[in-house]
Amino acid sequence: MDHVFRDLLILLVVIWSVAVVFRRIGLPTIMGELIMGVLLGPAILGWVEPNEIIEILANLGIFFLLLHTGVETSPREFFAALKKSIGVATVGAIVPFSVSFGTALAFGLDIVPAMFVGLTMTATAVVITLKILYDLGLQNTRVARVVVASCVIDDLMALVAFSLALGIIQHGDADAMALGWITIKVALFFGGGLAIGYWGFPLLKHPFRNRDGHGFTFVLVLGLAYGLVAEAIGLHIILGAYLAGLFFEEKVASRELVQKVTDRLEGIAYSFLGPIFFISLGFHITFDALKGESLAFVLVLTVVLLVGQIVSAGSMARLLKFSWLESFSVGAGMCGRAEMAYVIAALGFQLGAFDARVLSVMIFVTFLVNIFTSAGLKLCAPGLHKLGDTAHLLLNGEAKGGTGVAGDATASAASPPSHGVAISGKT
Repeated sequence: MDHVFRDLLILLVVIWSVAVVFRRIGLPTIMGELIMGVLLGPAILGWVEPNEIIEILANLGIFFLLLHTGVETSPREFFAALKKSIGVATVGAIVPFSVSFGTALAFGLDIVPAMFVGLTMTATAVVITLKILYDLGLQNTRVARVVVASCVIDDLMALVAFSLALGIIQHGDADAMALGWITIKVALFFGGGLAIGYWGFPLLKHPFRNRDGHGFTFVLVLGLAYGLVAEAIGLHIILGAYLAGLFFEEKVASRELVQKVTDRLEGIAYSFLGPIFFISLGFHITFDALKGESLAFVLVLTVVLLVGQIVSAGSMARLLKFSWLESFSVGAGMCGRAEMAYVIAALGFQLGAFDARVLSVMIFVTFLVNIFTSAGLKLCAPGLHKLGDTAHLLLNGEAKGGTGVAGDATASAASPPSHGVAISGKT
């Protein structure tokens, strides 16, 4: 048992050190945690070996990451985002998935692993992108509003598509009957979950009228209950965690209690269990992905993903009457890949959909596209600053209200976004 606590101590020291160093140099802490996972794991130093305890903590990390994401996402703002950014989000998801899926097939992968490559390369990085936009002073531009809204929609579509992929793995085939049944289950779960959350949760608001309500325990119960229902019908527990968190908002609890619960979930998701998940993901990375055909796979996938994402999302932004600079910025802003991508990749690996080489290829690609996202937005920033605060151009009457399609970015201007999907009045 001593070695378990020793490993845990090493991991916590690494998590704290990465947070201090990477935030100071302006890089996402997630990238640092992955790097340290590679360094500490079997690939290099071998100081921490994968074991059952770390695996359990990592899986809990996935659960809390999705639960926190749900709590920080406002349904009202999400549906507003759906109306205004559906074109950018949909085309900006279909094209990256298609080019990534096609590239994976071209490099010899079978249908199922190629599907997971496509899904991983479709899931976006709201956290990283929002932090970059804030650091560049672009949070009140319509580029920021559309990018963040589209990223949220893309991640939800990726979760739905992941459910379909999971069903295919469990059924062992992809015939029309099986796909139809999987689709019905996904639709019923999301439809029922959304209906209960929208109409049922507000009926339970009496105990949560002040900060002393046991909202944290309530959210955990809902997350596990939704998750177990999802598991019972052949989906994954993370879908239940996301949906349960989605509707814990100010219609259900007081503003102070929502903030209290959000802070607690953020601490667990991004200072304890979530980082353990990201570090453990690094344990499985192999440098074979940087040799021969695998290296070519990394480079080709990176290029086609970047081109596909920028052209697809940027083209749809042009249809919204964005300038060429704004359209390129939308495309570049949607190139980031982080938590959701890593969660889907890790779950696919756990399910045996692909091997460590393919996992490593996807991780290396996310590193490259995240670097491009930061560099691309920094390149566009001077031109976007000349346009001024353009968020009010998206919705009539928004100039005074300050609530954009991606949430209340102005409200967060006083302090930088932390982690999660900071797109609503919940934060």
